[in-house]
Amino acid sequence: MRFTRVLSLVPLLYLLFTLAPAHALDCGRPANLAEHTVCSSPQLTWLDGIYNDSFHDKLLEDPSLANELVKPWMKGIKGCTNNRCLRDSYLGHIARLYAIDRVADLSGVWWNTTTPQGNSGRIQISNQNASGFRMNATVKGGIYRSEFNGEVSFYSGIGFTDKIILGGDCAIIVVPLTDGQLRVSSDSLRSCSLLLPGDMSIDGIYTRSASDPRPPATLLTLGILPDSATDNAFRQLVGSDYQKYVDTATDFDYDEELDNIGATVVAMWFKGMANSRAAIIMTTPQGQIWAMRAEPAAGGKGVLLKYSTTERNTAKMPKTLSAWQARFIKPPH
Repeated sequence: MRFTRVLSLVPLLYLLFTLAPAHALDCGRPANLAEHTVCSSPQLTWLDGIYNDSFHDKLLEDPSLANELVKPWMKGIKGCTNNRCLRDSYLGHIARLYAIDRVADLSGVWWNTTTPQGNSGRIQISNQNASGFRMNATVKGGIYRSEFNGEVSFYSGIGFTDKIILGGDCAIIVVPLTDGQLRVSSDSLRSCSLLLPGDMSIDGIYTRSASDPRPPATLLTLGILPDSATDNAFRQLVGSDYQKYVDTATDFDYDEELDNIGATVVAMWFKGMANSRAAIIMTTPQGQIWAMRAEPAAGGKGVLLKYSTTERNTAKMPKTLSAWQARFIKPPH
């Protein structure tokens, strides 16, 4: 059985090595005028990356169809001699990879279902006609918020714009998927970077809904706590502060454990306020919990720290939490 499976993978592996990437664009040595034009344009280079990512997805899904789509795409690209032709060609072939054969009705409110906890993306599409639609998008992450408003044009059923109001040449693609969702991609690392502070992103899979369809996050679903038993114990320990820990965790990472007791330490913070709104949770396999949360004090004067633990001796704080606490205590003058 295992030998049969290995043999069945041979055609796919052959295609992966012979067809991927769909277009080996080497900007150090462009092979023709079209490649030179793509390499000279940040927007076209970005579109080339979008096309190759889409091609690889199609290659894994349907290798034979991906093979059929490569040759007409390469022929179309080589026949272009200007930026507009190349842009239209990329968009048209991306539409073919997603099997888009008509303009879908995209009107309504769409929510990013793949953005991390503490971040959100909302797009309202209105005034749609045969040539395009109006987009009003809001992206949030911690204290940061950005607006992406402008007219989006249809190219072979794909929405494309580089005319965001006050957005410079920020480019965005809106791809209707066969399952009724939208895939939104932006040139977030270049032309859109100034609109996305704090590692925010408008990119993701969007679902049409009147409100954010994502289920409420918990410390368990975020991966901050290891299991349901620890999550329930933490809820009992901190009570109503549980939601404040969740709301603080717009960013989080493992932290160093200084006590050498085999504990797991996760530090979290509210994006843009890491020096005044943060938290730390330290747990052991034996069920011990130590936690501390920092929030701005009333009137913005300093930071309020709140400590919680399952241990009877609440006065004895682990070195790990003492060191974390010291970050928020100003030394005397």
